Amino acid sequence: MVKKMTTSYSALLSAFEALDECDADLKQARAKFGNPSDRFSAAEFGTLVRIILGQQISRAVATALWTRLTEAQLTTASALAVQPYERLQQLGLSRRKAEYIIDLAQAEHDGSLQLMSLNKQPGEEVSRILTSYRGIGGWTADNYRLFALADFDAWPGNDLALMEAIKRLKGLDRRPTHREMDGFAAQWAPYRGAAALLLWHLYACLVRDARPA
Repeated sequence: MVKKMTTSYSALLSAFEALDECDADLKQARAKFGNPSDRFSAAEFGTLVRIILGQQISRAVATALWTRLTEAQLTTASALAVQPYERLQQLGLSRRKAEYIIDLAQAEHDGSLQLMSLNKQPGEEVSRILTSYRGIGGWTADNYRLFALADFDAWPGNDLALMEAIKRLKGLDRRPTHREMDGFAAQWAPYRGAAALLLWHLYACLVRDARPA
């Protein structure tokens, strides 16, 4: 998948149509619940911060933390790089996430990370670069590829909401394992990330019993 500086929602809709042709269950779910809203973000440091904030906590809590950072004007690498870890802890972040974010901000600020250059790299290389930094695992790298770089094949298959969505979509009696998730996703390539967006939407509609805003 060629990375883009900006995201085309119409291109995503084309990916959904391709998925309709290869998975009848996804097609039926999309017909019933509609398309997810446009959740793509700019390929910038703040987007990576938001994804890190969302690690292993609810979206509501992550949104509240992001709001505090925004109000404190601490969303850019240059602003965060000069902060002590304790400053982010005062805003409610765990010590570990404070360290992750400030260390990454320093790497971006001194030019060793260079997020803006990642749109020129193949998806697997983007993941390799990102996961070489403390605090970024496969889930975070895949989410950055999907939401910031419009990589419609990025697949965060160890996401619990995706596991629950596939359980319901496929009528399973338990959540699939990570390996089983990858097996289900194989048929969706090169649009596994687009499938993830549909599955998150399905999860929101069925499990949270509300369509995402």
